[in-house]
Amino acid sequence: MEERLSISEITPLTTEWTCKVQTVDKFRPRDSRDQRVHFQTIIVQDVNGEQICVILYGDDIKRCDNLFELFETYLISTAKVRNPQPYSLHIGQFEWIVDRFTIVESIPKTKEKEAPLPPPSRLSAISFADVEQQPSGVEFDLLAVVANCGAMQYTADQTKRFQEAIVMDNTKKPLFFTIWEDLASNEGIELLRQVRQLQEYPVILAKRIVSRLATRYNSTILINPLYVQATELRNWVDENKEMLIEYTVKSSAESASSLNLVAVDDEILSVLSIATQTSSNRDFYGQFAVHRFSLFTFLIFFFLQLYKFQSVSFADLHHFCTHRFLMLCHFLEQREIGVSAEFLCRPKSPHRLTTKAGFFFSSSISAIS
Repeated sequence: MEERLSISEITPLTTEWTCKVQTVDKFRPRDSRDQRVHFQTIIVQDVNGEQICVILYGDDIKRCDNLFELFETYLISTAKVRNPQPYSLHIGQFEWIVDRFTIVESIPKTKEKEAPLPPPSRLSAISFADVEQQPSGVEFDLLAVVANCGAMQYTADQTKRFQEAIVMDNTKKPLFFTIWEDLASNEGIELLRQVRQLQEYPVILAKRIVSRLATRYNSTILINPLYVQATELRNWVDENKEMLIEYTVKSSAESASSLNLVAVDDEILSVLSIATQTSSNRDFYGQFAVHRFSLFTFLIFFFLQLYKFQSVSFADLHHFCTHRFLMLCHFLEQREIGVSAEFLCRPKSPHRLTTKAGFFFSSSISAIS
């Protein structure tokens, strides 16, 4: 008789076992780096929150095409248990091989005798505040709302495709997110459709991405996942739908593929309004002098760069201005003073920007009466 066991109780020596699991991540079929193995990886989780990789090979991928749907519950019996292979994700101590000898039974949500597992709550995503502190090359997960999404783009040598998106969380801090290759052609296209056509703002769980918010070969993007945390963020989207629609318009550029990283309007405060919230006028005026100096330094440095190089690429200039301005905003935010800025460039071509381009910079700092 088969025994019901948890994932941690199953080893290569275990026989006649059954485990109740829920699919929490699913990769597209792909080849190993040496092109010798065609496989698909699926991550399942049991009632205790323990996870393991399920591997499908060759014809078994097509045979299980209707199985292992995201957040559906299954009973898996007598899969082959082995140590992870070099090309596998090392989620747990072992991994399971599902083949034609493995029994996989789907548990419908309406089944009374065998209830499906509840929505998962185990989530290792980092907060937006910790993104900039992540070391280069270290993978992490991020739960976010897609506030805007650009059309497909290609690298200069036309060998790789990608999309840019702007994501944020309930703190309304926008960040660029770059989606590469197959994810751009699939999940990226769906995100573009939902945001631009349907004016829906999906919650995504971007898994195993790296600093500078970009996907890798082993990244996945789950759209509107059923995690408890994602449901809470979905409720925030519903409450802030009008703000998100306005932000999409404001952050969209003339080109369908380009986006502008701008601050959320209701996060911008005038110095006068902050002054009424500051207990010490002396501290406030001292801080304002520092911020005014930071703005002045920003402008001088920007114009010196234009003068020095005479002609810079539009992409580099856009990245430079955005990075410098976000650093400034972060500096002011720490002292409870908001600032907004925008620049208007009129290049001769979409690829080059010269020093003849117009420049406009404005701040929301109001006069102190």
